Amino acid sequence: PRMHHVAFATHEKHNIIQICDKMGALRISDRIERGPGRHGVSNAFYLYILDPDGHRVEIYTQDYYTGDPDNPTITWDVHDNQRRDWWGNPVVPSWYTEASLVLDLDGNPQPVIERTDASEMAVTVGADGFSYTRPAEGNAAEGFKLGVQV
Repeated sequence: PRMHHVAFATHEKHNIIQICDKMGALRISDRIERGPGRHGVSNAFYLYILDPDGHRVEIYTQDYYTGDPDNPTITWDVHDNQRRDWWGNPVVPSWYTEASLVLDLDGNPQPVIERTDASEMAVTVGADGFSYTRPAEGNAAEGFKLGVQV
């Protein structure tokens, strides 16, 4: 068990830019781990920073509501890099290797268990945790990707 990040919403994109400006003025811009950028799946404008204790914090805003039942289903392939970043800087290695320890109820760190799956590329579950990003064997219909929609 590890905690990858905690997220906080803000009202406007300019709040995120202001955070970047303030971190630059304080000469702690090296604590900006990733972003600013825009996520592909949610279209949220984001920034990932490291707090003083080294925990990853996401600040995001203005994601688009994608749950309208009249819209066609959007299925993102795990191999499509735009699912994570519609635009922005590439993912840094620490994204995959660093996370915060999880404590038990007595405050003791839980042991880190090595993953058994080969890589993220082997995952077939979509970003919502339920849908599949690749069609199943047989007659599974493919969904729509954002680029196919008008």
